[in-house]
Amino acid sequence: MTQSKEFLVNGFVALVFLILAFLLKAPLALVFLLGFIFFIGTFFHPLGALGLVIFSYGFLPDLLSLGLAMTYGILIILLGYFREDCKLYFSSKESLVYLWLLLLFIATLTSSMVQGSLRDLAIHFGGFLLFLTMLSLVETKKDLYTLVFALMMGTFLLSLYGVSQIFTGAEMSKDWVDVENNPNIRVRIYSVFGNPNIFAEYLVMTLPLALGLVVSGKSDKRKIFYGLVFLTGCVALFFTLSRGGLIGFFAGLACFIFLLKKRLFLLGIPLVGGLISLAPQGFINRLQSILNFSDTSTSYRFNIWRTTLDIIKDHPYGLGLGHRPFKAVYENYNPIYPTFHAHNTYLELTAELSLFGTIFFLIFILGIFILGYRYLIKSKDKQIRILGAAALAGLFGVFVHGMFENILYLTKITLTVWLLIAIIYSLIKIERKEEAYD
Repeated sequence: MTQSKEFLVNGFVALVFLILAFLLKAPLALVFLLGFIFFIGTFFHPLGALGLVIFSYGFLPDLLSLGLAMTYGILIILLGYFREDCKLYFSSKESLVYLWLLLLFIATLTSSMVQGSLRDLAIHFGGFLLFLTMLSLVETKKDLYTLVFALMMGTFLLSLYGVSQIFTGAEMSKDWVDVENNPNIRVRIYSVFGNPNIFAEYLVMTLPLALGLVVSGKSDKRKIFYGLVFLTGCVALFFTLSRGGLIGFFAGLACFIFLLKKRLFLLGIPLVGGLISLAPQGFINRLQSILNFSDTSTSYRFNIWRTTLDIIKDHPYGLGLGHRPFKAVYENYNPIYPTFHAHNTYLELTAELSLFGTIFFLIFILGIFILGYRYLIKSKDKQIRILGAAALAGLFGVFVHGMFENILYLTKITLTVWLLIAIIYSLIKIERKEEAYD
C-alpha cells in the first residue's frame, strides 16, 4: 500500500471517529484532538486530506462541513507558499467561475440585508475553495479517481443508511405528503439530510458518477463496487419519493446516454415508460400529483411561484444574495404561505440577483457544458469521456430538479454542485495535458 493510500485509509477511520464523536456529543477535547490529526495530515498528504473532506462532508452538520471545507482550502493556500505541489492553478478556462464568484460578492455588498447574504456567500466561497484546491492538486487521472472514490464511498454509506430507514422507520413530516391524495405513502427516507427532497438532490448529482464508473471500470471488482453504489443509491432515491428528484435523475440519465450514445437516446424513452409502469401504484400517484392542483404540496409551490413573480416585478434589481433577504420581503407579500425560498432555482436567482444575474448564471452553466463537450466528450481517452459525461449528467439532472427546488440554498447541496464543477474542470485540465503530449 502506498503512503497516500495508507493515509487515506487511516484518515477515513479518523474522520469516522470524528463524526461519531460529534454526533454522540463527545468531549470537545476529543473533537479537537481528531481535528488536529486531520490538520497535520493535510500538510503531509494534501490530496489524501481532500479525499477525506469529500468523503465526510455529507455526514457532518452543515456548519461543521462548511468549516471543514474552508479550513482545508485555507490550509492549501498557505501550503502553496512552501510546497511546489500545492501551488494554486489558474487558467483562462475557468474565467466564468471567477466572474460568477465576483457577481456573488457584489450581490452581497449591495444586498437589502448584507448580514443575511453573508451566510450564502460563505457557503459558495467554501464550495469555491473545494473547486480551487481540487483543480490545483489533481494532476493525473489517478489523482482524480482517488477523490471520486471518496465521494462514492460517502454516497454508498449515506444511501445504505437511507435504505435502512425503510425498515426502521423514518419520522415523516405532515408537510411532505398530502395524505388525502397519497394514502398509500407511509415512509419517505432522507438519510442524514433531514428532508427527502434534499437527499434526492444529492443523489441526483452523485449517481451518474457511479454509473459512469461502472461503464468505464477496468476491473470486475471496481465494476461490482460502483454497481452496488449505483443500485443502492437508486433504491434510496426511489424511496425519497421526491418527484423533482426522480425527474432530475431521469433527465441526468438521458443526458448521459445522449452525450455518449446518441443512437440509444430514443430507446431510453420507452424503457423509462416501462419502468414507471412497473412501479407501485403509490409511486405512480405521487408522480401524477405534479399536475394535480388539489395536492397541497403542488398548490403550495404554485402559490409561492406567483408571489415570487410579484417580488421580481417590484424589485427588478434583485434583493441580494441568499434566502434571508428573500424571506424577509416575501413575508410582506404572502404571510399565508410562509417559505424560506422560491422552490425554484431560477425564480430564486432572479429575485436575489435580478434577471441579469440569472442570465449570467445560465451562461456560466452553458459555458461548462460547452467546454465539457469540447474537451471531454470528444476526448480519445475512454475513461475521461465517460466520467466527463457522467459529471455533466449529474449537473444537468440537478438543474432540472432545480425547476422544483432551490438547489443553491443548503450547504451540502451547494458544496456538491461545486464538487461536480471541480471534477469537470479537473478532467479538462488532465485532457489538455494529454493533448499536449500527443
